[in-house]
Amino acid sequence: MIRFNNIETAKCAMYRKFVNKRTKQSVALALSTALLITGAFIDAPAEKITTTNVEVQPATTAGAFAAMSAMDFSAMASGVEASNVTVVAATTDQVEGDSNDMYDEWSDKVMANVNEYIYIRSEANTASEAVGKLRSGDIATLVDVFDGWYEIESGNAHGYVSADYCVTGIEAYELAIDVCDSFATTDVNGLRIRSEASEDSKIVKVVSKGSKLEVDTEAKEVDGWVAVKSGNKSGYVKADYVQVDMATGEAITLEEEAAAQAAEKEAAEAKAAEQAAMAEAAKAQAAETAAAKQAVVSSADDVTLLAAIIQIEAGSESYEGQVAVGAVVMNRVLSGSYANNIHDVIFARGQFSTSRMSSVVANGPKASCVQAAQEAMAGSDPSGGRLHFRRAGSKEGLIIGNHVFY
Repeated sequence: MIRFNNIETAKCAMYRKFVNKRTKQSVALALSTALLITGAFIDAPAEKITTTNVEVQPATTAGAFAAMSAMDFSAMASGVEASNVTVVAATTDQVEGDSNDMYDEWSDKVMANVNEYIYIRSEANTASEAVGKLRSGDIATLVDVFDGWYEIESGNAHGYVSADYCVTGIEAYELAIDVCDSFATTDVNGLRIRSEASEDSKIVKVVSKGSKLEVDTEAKEVDGWVAVKSGNKSGYVKADYVQVDMATGEAITLEEEAAAQAAEKEAAEAKAAEQAAMAEAAKAQAAETAAAKQAVVSSADDVTLLAAIIQIEAGSESYEGQVAVGAVVMNRVLSGSYANNIHDVIFARGQFSTSRMSSVVANGPKASCVQAAQEAMAGSDPSGGRLHFRRAGSKEGLIIGNHVFY
């Protein structure tokens, strides 16, 4: 994870740091070397010196390294203003000292400029064994450079990647901004997220210290503010009170990838087994419940069953309407077109609402429904021998209360 106080500010500062430090050191080294060659002394009168398009190539390096330890001081003390200054070293020691100078934290960083990943190989050629993957968003450290190949280290992976598919330094940083998610961590309690980048704008949410907020990269950038999202809320927070980070990754070895895939498969299989067990348990519970309900219903006599269906179908109707519903059941029993018993007529598929039958039977039907069932079984029939009923208004027939009988 790479951390910056402000991503865009860091980007600009990185360029300035690179240019300013390189210019200072180049000028100082040129001046120090020139002083050595000409025999000038450090305590010579300080005058403002301007150098333009100067190339200094020292014949020897005697005393140069002592001067290099005070390069920045010498450059400032002498009042040097420089442009296009080039120093050509005569020895490899001086070149190595220059190249080992770290200008910024991205100078030795490598990223794969691809949509998914590139292989990390054991040798600097495509025929060698693949040992890992450098994925989009992963950061690697540059170890060495070969012809068209970079030797890198990242996580537990060490090997070679094709330079054709990679970027380094500032280009790697710019790519990271594009492909890596960014988030802002709050440094204070009670940080206010405002609707606009202004302390006078509406407060949309208040977050506690340590909260991680997604950086809204599509929002308008405002100096001193960071656009963020938190849940379904979005707005701006003061940049002084958050730490902006990029969520970068590390390369993965093929062994690590295989282990992760195996673990993922095992977890998926375990979850599937758990879900299957839960489904089986639910099925068994449903069967047990159905059996219990059936036992309750089976133990009920005809009067109770008929009273229960009357309560379910016409419990809020008038007493005449309740008897009429019971009479429909009895008319079917005697018709020859249906089952010849109350139980089978009531439980014929799609004929009556029986889902609450067991609970009504278990609790006992209300008295008016029991009395209506007894009258219907004794031959009382307000329906006039009809075999069907439904809500009134849906069909022509004899209307009793809210039902029409036909």
